[in-house]
Amino acid sequence: MAKNAVTRAAEPENLPVAAASSNIPAYLQGAAQGSQLSGVDQSDVALPSIRLLQAVSEAVSTFDDATPGVFWHTGFDMPLGRSVDFIICANRKKYLLMAPLTDGRGVLARAEDGVNWAPSEGSFEVKLKNVKKPVVWNLRPTVEESGLAQFGTFNPDDPDSPPAAVLMYEHLVILPDFPDLGPTFFTFARSQVKKVRRELYPKIMLHGNAGRPMQALRFRAEAVEEQGQEGSYFNVKFTSAGWASEGEFKQAVDLQKRFGGLKSRDEADIAGEGAEPSSTGGSTSGEY
Repeated sequence: MAKNAVTRAAEPENLPVAAASSNIPAYLQGAAQGSQLSGVDQSDVALPSIRLLQAVSEAVSTFDDATPGVFWHTGFDMPLGRSVDFIICANRKKYLLMAPLTDGRGVLARAEDGVNWAPSEGSFEVKLKNVKKPVVWNLRPTVEESGLAQFGTFNPDDPDSPPAAVLMYEHLVILPDFPDLGPTFFTFARSQVKKVRRELYPKIMLHGNAGRPMQALRFRAEAVEEQGQEGSYFNVKFTSAGWASEGEFKQAVDLQKRFGGLKSRDEADIAGEGAEPSSTGGSTSGEY
């Protein structure tokens, strides 16, 4: 059964760090006792994410109000609508080396800093869909040395195949229209990478050149339908949406300081869902 959506706030002034339910019992109104977990803090817990649902998303077949083209909060299992405003607290560029979905091994290696692989060396034999002979992906200490972020490495026998490594732009964000949801991750991969590079980051850099930090900026992500090699899918469109309030700005700056100890629980799903590269190149959710 789907959960009820949280009502958007009109003009939020402050944003709590911990998410709270929208259906709080009367006896808890005004209470501020926290989770009361002993010896556990945010560094022990993986945060939820915002995901743009595709037709193949598991949530679509699980929840009544989960439909393709809707932004979905994985913590509360609730829709945020076909557009969502967000404020970026911090970001990182990273790579995941993932076995094909049919392989079942998940993440084989990661470069959390966007440069160095962990593990730093090794070879992985993987079976690709519609390819009889297994291929081998060889790690080197850095992403650049391995070459796995280059096109033609997913299937070394096909120079037009996509990169074996999945580039991800990961952002810790707050949602000004949903202040009770707390911080969450908003991560983009595959076909969405081009949109981040062309529509989101240039806006942030232009403001930065004028001395305005990204934590003071409000952006809007909208779902747009596009055509890929294997049919239609939903991508993201970014536009500016004004300024963060003073309270939101201070909250975002505070969260930036804690970013290093926070992790997303949905990174592998975001990297692979509905976008597994085909054996002939490209991606089921468009070029990237």
